[in-house]
Amino acid sequence: MAYGRALSVCSLRSGLGAASTRRQPHRWPASRPYWLLLSLFVGLQITDIITTNHALAIPGIWEANPLMALSQAKLGAAWWLPKLAVAGYLCVATSFWSRRWPMIFAVSVSGMAVLGNLTHL
Repeated sequence: MAYGRALSVCSLRSGLGAASTRRQPHRWPASRPYWLLLSLFVGLQITDIITTNHALAIPGIWEANPLMALSQAKLGAAWWLPKLAVAGYLCVATSFWSRRWPMIFAVSVSGMAVLGNLTHL
């Protein structure tokens, strides 16, 4: 007990208390990389919807994503509404995350989907 107390007194005197040694979470929504990634993500989602509609108008082309194919079968022309809901959720959720990799991953996947659509046009 005496050792623990001496250690805590020393850490308080030196300003190295438990609260000061913890790193504060970095809130990155205000940073430029966040806004760049968010803009890219939203732009790629819109581009994906447009290019998907154009590619699906070509005979012999079908939707490769089974969830979007189900959405297209059930909702018809409004197939993009669930996509909009998920994209909106990701845009809001990433503002609360302290790491950038989920948004970087989402931008990468969206970019690959757009590139895949463009190969069919």
